[in-house]
Amino acid sequence: QFVHFFLPQNASVDSQSSCGKDNTSHPILVLDFGAGHSLSLNFSESADKYQVEELVFHYNLSDAALFPNSTGGMKTVSHKSVIQAHMGTKYRCINSKHIDMKNVNVTFSNVTLEAYLTNGTLSVN
Repeated sequence: QFVHFFLPQNASVDSQSSCGKDNTSHPILVLDFGAGHSLSLNFSESADKYQVEELVFHYNLSDAALFPNSTGGMKTVSHKSVIQAHMGTKYRCINSKHIDMKNVNVTFSNVTLEAYLTNGTLSVN
C-alpha cells in the first residue's frame, strides 16, 4: 500500500543533531515527527563543497495515523545523497527533487539549506 504524507510543520530538531555546534566535522540534522519517525541529513565537506552525504529515514509502521492497515514495526532506509553545493553558498530547491530509497521515496521541494555556516547565517549566494 502506498502512503503519501508531508513533513509536518511541528517536526522538531532531535537532541542528537550536531548542526550549529562548534567543532563538528560531520554535522547531522535529525528531524523528529509523529510517532517515532525521523529524517536525518548527514553532512560532510570536501575541498570547496559540502554535501548531504547520507539521508536516513526511520519510520514506525505502528503509527496508524500515517500507516493504516500496517502490520507494524520500525523500519530504516538510507541513501547516499546527491545534494551538494559550494562552500559559502546555500542549496535551494524550488522544484521537486526526488530521492528513491528502498520502499521509500523522499521528495524535497521549496527547501533551502546550508552546512558549515559562516557567522551562523545563511549565505546570500
